[in-house]
Amino acid sequence: MNTAGDLYSSYIWEDKKNPDLEYFYNYVPKNFHEALEKASKLPEVYIEEKTIDSLKRILLAYHEKLGLLTETVKFNIDNINNGVVLAGQQATIFGGVSLIGNKIAATIALSELSNEYGRRLSPVFLVNTHDVIQPEIATIHIPNAQSSFTKPISLTGIQENIASFAIPMKKFDWLNENLGIIKNIFLEFRSLLPKEKQNLFLERVEHILTFMRETYRSSSSFGDWIALIYGVQANIINDWGLILFPTSHPEIRELLVKGYKPILKNRVEYIEEFNRASNKLLSLGFRPTTPKKEDSYSPFFYECENGHRVVLSCKEEKDALIFSGKCKLDGQKIHFDIDKEQLNLDPYAKNLAARLDTNQATFQSVMPVYLRVSGPGEINYNAQVIPAIRRVGVRFPMLLKYTRMVYNSNWIEEMSNSPELGEYSLIKPELFKLLGQMSKAKRKNEKDRLFENAKNLRTLILEKLEKMKKVNESPTSKVSLLKSWQWGMYNSKKTWQEVSYPWFCLASITGLSDYLRAYKRQYSKYSPVGGIQFLNTRI
Repeated sequence: MNTAGDLYSSYIWEDKKNPDLEYFYNYVPKNFHEALEKASKLPEVYIEEKTIDSLKRILLAYHEKLGLLTETVKFNIDNINNGVVLAGQQATIFGGVSLIGNKIAATIALSELSNEYGRRLSPVFLVNTHDVIQPEIATIHIPNAQSSFTKPISLTGIQENIASFAIPMKKFDWLNENLGIIKNIFLEFRSLLPKEKQNLFLERVEHILTFMRETYRSSSSFGDWIALIYGVQANIINDWGLILFPTSHPEIRELLVKGYKPILKNRVEYIEEFNRASNKLLSLGFRPTTPKKEDSYSPFFYECENGHRVVLSCKEEKDALIFSGKCKLDGQKIHFDIDKEQLNLDPYAKNLAARLDTNQATFQSVMPVYLRVSGPGEINYNAQVIPAIRRVGVRFPMLLKYTRMVYNSNWIEEMSNSPELGEYSLIKPELFKLLGQMSKAKRKNEKDRLFENAKNLRTLILEKLEKMKKVNESPTSKVSLLKSWQWGMYNSKKTWQEVSYPWFCLASITGLSDYLRAYKRQYSKYSPVGGIQFLNTRI
């Protein structure tokens, strides 16, 4: 069964105007220009001056502490009340997968372009550390030079159900051991390069390893490490002025707590509309990706002092909302109530973390977000969230699906040129012809031609992907290696390099200084929303 994301994409690429599209998404822009033009004409999102001033103070201090407070960052923080383009990702060891860099590049591109439209949008990136530890947070997969199987690297010695902000740092033995493993894997790929390229590749790898070691040693928390990995690249190397937003910062949580009030005040209506959206998706033949809400639904989790997340239930009485739950670690019972009229959560603010469906509503309470750069998962579940948020009087920002990027490398291209892989190879003259046409249309701001070229490229890449999905050969065969290296399909549940492999795999090809720029160069004024692009990166 298809998901709501297919409804979103079919409107952009096939111009299918489903009458329920507006119900699920409010508005779907087809390209960056359309999104920014619409955003510039929307009514102002009002935020209390006291709240904005507090947020600015916290963010200035946070960036100064990390050594990321450049003049451009200061400027963007100072202008945050004019509007925000927002993206985010859960924090993952070693900086996580490459799509994070893509989201950041799209966010920066939109912020820079917004200057032309009369509403300057400051670029903000959420460093999400409130999610419970799970494989995608505590494990990365690195491609293997000898096999389609990957080398997984995992965080060890962590407690189950702990939130990622509580991950212990200063585990230098673990860090050094795994940096050594990463280096050895890269050395195997170096042997696949021509001799004249090998030293340059090794220099780039050493630069990345040193960078990860030093950012880790400079961090007092897991969130700081992730903020430094991307903040140094975005703000020190590139001076883009990206604002890092630490979602678990105690003072940030004290501000965000007011975002729960509209949902709590209209909790029955919120649940009702969320479930209505879920049923509507089912009636249209789409699969909801988030379960329906129960009557006991609470819009937040409670996190104990030890970092363990407690799922709360909410019970309504005449004058009060009563929240209760139990910590799985030590059996501690959580129980508190608040007056239904006052809805004062301030005494519990530092321990409350938003759920998947309520996080955007909390961000809207402290900064005026007009655009949100999103991936497929966010596009899917927000079809249920947006109607419910709208029902309680909170305006949801426009969702822009970033462009999926497929990247090249010397070893991928050499493998692709093998005669027996002809039908599976993406790297063909027709690909480069399309890339040339797109580049020309982008330079000339030819909106219609750029869209047609992007549509043809998307079709070409998806056709190759479907062929590759049918491959089932030994893990050391050439076609299996290509399936893993080019597409990130190291198992049946993984597709795309960006969501399979860490950011530093691409950075080892581009070099650390050009990693984020390689993504950003693909975006322009008329970039279609939700396309698929090819990065012809080689050493």
